[in-house]
Amino acid sequence: MESMLSRQPTTIATGIYGLVDQIGALYLSEEMSDVTIVVEGVKLPAHRLILAQRCDYFKTMFNSGLIESTSNRIEVHETSVDVFKCVLKWIYTGSVEILSVEHAFEVLHLAHMYQITELVEKTANYLKGHLTIDNVFSILNIAVLLSLDELKTASTALAAANSIEIYRHNGFHKLSSDALIEMLQSASAPEIDVFTAVVIWMKMNQEKSADFVEVLKCTPLSAFSPDELAIVPNELVDSDVLHDIALEQRRKKNIPEYQQINENVAIPRHGVKVISGGNPTFFTTGMGILKHPVGSDEGIVIDLGRHFRLNLLRMQLVETGGKSASYWVLVSTDNVNYTRVIDHLEYTCRSLQNLYFEPRLVRYIRICGTASSGLFEISRFEAFCTNEKFVIDPETTLQIPTDNVALAQRGAIVINGTSHPENAIINGTLQGFTSNGFNDGIIVQLPQPYLIDCIRLLLWDSHSRVYSYKLEVSTNLETWTPIHKEARVANWREINFPRQPVVFIKIIVKIVTS
Repeated sequence: MESMLSRQPTTIATGIYGLVDQIGALYLSEEMSDVTIVVEGVKLPAHRLILAQRCDYFKTMFNSGLIESTSNRIEVHETSVDVFKCVLKWIYTGSVEILSVEHAFEVLHLAHMYQITELVEKTANYLKGHLTIDNVFSILNIAVLLSLDELKTASTALAAANSIEIYRHNGFHKLSSDALIEMLQSASAPEIDVFTAVVIWMKMNQEKSADFVEVLKCTPLSAFSPDELAIVPNELVDSDVLHDIALEQRRKKNIPEYQQINENVAIPRHGVKVISGGNPTFFTTGMGILKHPVGSDEGIVIDLGRHFRLNLLRMQLVETGGKSASYWVLVSTDNVNYTRVIDHLEYTCRSLQNLYFEPRLVRYIRICGTASSGLFEISRFEAFCTNEKFVIDPETTLQIPTDNVALAQRGAIVINGTSHPENAIINGTLQGFTSNGFNDGIIVQLPQPYLIDCIRLLLWDSHSRVYSYKLEVSTNLETWTPIHKEARVANWREINFPRQPVVFIKIIVKIVTS
């Protein structure tokens, strides 16, 4: 009796490549052809079954009941015969030879119209692999027109990475309105370059004037003065409309789309440069010093290259020779009207300065300072919009700290007194001790002024010692303000006093008994 196993069906198949070759051999073959496609007067033989199976466009056509569904002749007018042959070859063989970027555009258009999804994806991938600064405008146009998201993302990413070249390129005006808006939404070039490029685009595309307002809404205008906006001719867009768009942008409180929270924006990618006050390559090389002579009216002026929402500046003061420095910082959107956001002119400062202020739109930063050497110098500068929590006194512009700022890791130093180990009083570990120096007490210097109303200190209680002490504070190491004194105490002491600016803290301690 025949076993059940021998009755199971066995599949025997030809190789896939052989099948593809056999179907592909019918490409432009008269053999069994049942329809003729006419392109630019050229007759191309084809097969209804293959067309319908491989292309939804033809399947719909043959099932539509229209004349094409019964006729053995189809007229095609949307493309050239060479491009149609490429798409037809894909239908029969699953392969196509792309000769150039321009050729890819034509194939992509026809493949999209004929709903050949795989060919659309393959051709879009070809364009992604051939993106350059010179052709990104044309490629972004077709990506936006055909809603090709991956190609669109790749195009805008290349534009963002080469923003200055892109916005100054002589092909910029070739962008469609929708492609231009797409590029503007990811713009990272200096505002003046973006604005100038858009104005040129409008002048060279006046037939698209119906789109100008939407384009301008995506163009950074908030920081430009009325005189600067006046470079847009009234015949392109009414000046009142332009000013309304700029005003609306100024009202927005969010950071620009091209800016990231907690990201330093004073970097070459955004176009930062030194207008005055030292080494013009300070930001591009990461080397050198920004400086100005004490008494200079101009000071150090930095152009960030575009407008950013800022609330934190960091700068490193040069301290060679133990010199001290004082300064103030002003910010502007137009390099004409400045607002003072930091005023440390009456305070002795050193080391790294962390300067917080209320968030505001900024492009230009002016730093003016004084120094004992006669030359105000900084060796590092950064600008941020931070989400750190901080409190600023609007009258003095000083920070009101909510945690301990008398720490070595935050820039504090001991300038008088003997510590075991080093910086014991400000190392945050409660290990070791610091004693008076030459009867002048222990003096701790903060790197910058703070508004302070509380000081805590730990009097060493070894061997049941008790102490008398007094506390004084100063902003300049010359004038001291007594804030508290106690006798016969030990352990932790918490001293609360009227809030005031503090840079120096002096603690004079005497042992009363052991």
